[in-house]
Amino acid sequence: MMARPPLDLETWGKIRRTSVGGKPTAVAYFRDSDGVTRKMQRQGVTPAEAERNLKRAIRDRLAPAGEDLTGDSTIKQAAQKWLDEPETQTLAIGSLRRYKAVIDTIVADGFGGVRLSEATVPRVDRFLKAVTANHGPGTAKTARTVLQHTFAIAVRHGAIRSNPVRDAGRIVQAKKPIVAPDVTAVLEMQALMRAYDATPDKRGAKRAADLGDIFSLYTSTGARTAEVLALRWDDVDLDSTPATVTITGTVAIAADGKIFRQEHPKTETSRRELKLPQYALDVLLRRRIESYCEWVFPSATGTLRWPHNLRRNWRDALAGTAYAEVTPRALRKAVATLLRDELGVEAARDQLGHASEMVTRKHYIQPAHAGPDATSALDAFGKTASK
Repeated sequence: MMARPPLDLETWGKIRRTSVGGKPTAVAYFRDSDGVTRKMQRQGVTPAEAERNLKRAIRDRLAPAGEDLTGDSTIKQAAQKWLDEPETQTLAIGSLRRYKAVIDTIVADGFGGVRLSEATVPRVDRFLKAVTANHGPGTAKTARTVLQHTFAIAVRHGAIRSNPVRDAGRIVQAKKPIVAPDVTAVLEMQALMRAYDATPDKRGAKRAADLGDIFSLYTSTGARTAEVLALRWDDVDLDSTPATVTITGTVAIAADGKIFRQEHPKTETSRRELKLPQYALDVLLRRRIESYCEWVFPSATGTLRWPHNLRRNWRDALAGTAYAEVTPRALRKAVATLLRDELGVEAARDQLGHASEMVTRKHYIQPAHAGPDATSALDAFGKTASK
């Protein structure tokens, strides 16, 4: 005789009315979420009331906890749930701030009131296309990332069966060609930065921009602006051969609008020790002798320097020149391209602190359009046919 098949998970069998201790009682077997079948019973003044009490107890057992998501939860609620997850605490502060801004504006205004059960692939696809049209592909990609995580946590809570973002259409963004300044351009910009530092400011006072020295650290390390400005003298080893700087943090902006040193760089692979060429050592030796605080490149008052102020000085220094449109990020491209040509892509990847060569190739290295040396093979077409 075959054994009776088990109840489906989180379902119950036939409710039986009986009497226990002289009181009307309703009894049923319920297969719990852990797979164990348990006997449940409730009593009442009448058999009907006992059955109603039992059904209510079963519904309460099935109902999710107050913090869980259901199909009736809104996308905005699910997005907030994702922001509260431990995984978001490992994100860079700048990235997390950007995600929150998109959730509070783009997602909340255009999609936040939609229930999870209503978020079909076509609806998600239409929303992302509207964001692309109204706010640009960059914002749309951020919105897609946010929704990808939001629906993932909804799947984990059992509110929906699958993630609708997975099958939504791809966001197309026109790719800008990678243009890296060559050595001549870098040297000319270096001279412009030094010249800017040497001129007095609008009040006639000596400038404290330090653009020439910061420029030297850009070109000698390929580091990001926020990494360079976060350097402390404790991160610099001028006695080693060659001298080194270790990237251990980055400048970030807190929720209150104030800047601080974040005690970890953008990614795990961004934490790196970089060897310095002689010209960078000369700059740091001079600055170390003149230093009066912990920061290698402090503000005029000895505090952490604002990246926005640096970029403003940078634009002023290059205004009206052939390099007016060049940004500090272009120097990372220059470093990556030079290292690719001299030492290979792996060296460029490690210098910039990327997790993969793909990121370095895709966003930082100017493509080399030179063909291979195929002269020996092509010589075959030039041979004179034998008579």
